[in-house]
Amino acid sequence: MHTPKTWPRLRTALWASLWLMTSWALAACGSSAPTVVDGNRYVVSGALSSSQMQCTADAPSRKWAVVVGINFYQDERIPDLTGAVNDAWSFYHFLSSPKGAGIDPFRLRLLLNEEATRRGVEDALGEFLQYACPQDQIIIYFAGHGAPEPDKPEEAFLLVHDTDLNSMVSTAVSMTQLPNFLKWRTGQTGNLLMLIDACHSGNIAFPGQRGFKVGETITLDDTRKAEEARAKSVTKSVDKLVEGNEGWGAISATAPDQFAGETAASCIIGGEPYAGGIFTCYLLEGLSGAADADKDGNVTLGETFDHLVVKVSQARDGKQIPQRSGLLDDSMVLANTKSMAIDIPQVPERYLYETFDQPLRPYAYAAAGLTAAALGAAIFFNLEANSDAQRMDDFVPSTGTRADFDGLRDSRDQNVTLAVTAYATSAALAAITLSLISWEIFDEPEGIEDVYQKEPWLRIGVAPTGQGDGAAVQLQLQY
Repeated sequence: MHTPKTWPRLRTALWASLWLMTSWALAACGSSAPTVVDGNRYVVSGALSSSQMQCTADAPSRKWAVVVGINFYQDERIPDLTGAVNDAWSFYHFLSSPKGAGIDPFRLRLLLNEEATRRGVEDALGEFLQYACPQDQIIIYFAGHGAPEPDKPEEAFLLVHDTDLNSMVSTAVSMTQLPNFLKWRTGQTGNLLMLIDACHSGNIAFPGQRGFKVGETITLDDTRKAEEARAKSVTKSVDKLVEGNEGWGAISATAPDQFAGETAASCIIGGEPYAGGIFTCYLLEGLSGAADADKDGNVTLGETFDHLVVKVSQARDGKQIPQRSGLLDDSMVLANTKSMAIDIPQVPERYLYETFDQPLRPYAYAAAGLTAAALGAAIFFNLEANSDAQRMDDFVPSTGTRADFDGLRDSRDQNVTLAVTAYATSAALAAITLSLISWEIFDEPEGIEDVYQKEPWLRIGVAPTGQGDGAAVQLQLQY
């Protein structure tokens, strides 16, 4: 006798079904969202082409930007933030919008949470920005923690995602050394502005520093007087770092010994409190037109700084006063509000939570374990059935009785039944496992593609007032 022909076909069909379901699951796990959705811009993958990296004297001025926002830190001793990612995300979209700063997406880098490691930040600042040309403009924005070194309070650091508080020199970004690092890697660029929304950020000191002492009552007239005094004091003391970089400098959220405020109920945009840093809230407010003191439709660097000093210091009762260092050109235009229309999408959930609940994961593991057990049993009974069939083929009547042959046949039939049942059970359990995994895949935290399909949470536009030649900035929150 021979093994029934239907058995190998059934086994092949079962194996094919399992293989197809596994392949489908792997394909679903390996899928990724596109980097450009419906004309919206996000982080563009790939390197700049050789033509994009070339510098020629007659080339037009181009803008570059690196934007960093960190809510969550690997070192458990560093407290998490709630608004830094939202700050960076919002400012990034202001920069990338054609009606905002209009920066080419290939010249933008956005680093959020786990993307903003020490290596990631230094790569963006040291490798990516080195291709900027002398006529180009660079903007560097950071939202996160800043902290002084415990043994050397005068030495402060920007804390990145993988900063170790026991080794800040090698795992954080030194504020005092950052200007020298940028000079080394990006020295040919003639215009560089840093915007730092972090505690102790006043420790970033480009030569030509200016600012306000803690406790002073700040008015707009004070900022102008301080600027005049600073301009008179900058003479032969300017060292070689500044000589080739008159347009370099920084605006910091705080003085060196101050803390930056977050979740600013006092900063209202569109009738609702802004969910982020006070400094960034008033920065966005100012760039969208509120800082345009002369109502010419252009928001300059000087107007922006004046707006920040007055608004932030008032909101924090003098406990947080923005600072400024370097030789920056006050007349540099940061935004033009005449045709501004910027949609800022909601921040994807994947950046707002450090961990996500996965209630189905234990059941998926249990189902996977049972699937493996059932499949193992099916293979065992399959081999036993094949062994019984082989013994039936080799059976010699002269050496055995009819009862012996019937026993082999019954054993084979029983093993075939058990194998088929086990294979069917393993297939059913595999389907359950894949269903649970698929549910979690499709129930992932909201991603980049998802938020671009929704209405923006913040829409910055311009609406004519009907009075005079000016225009009023219209900020709307949409949920």
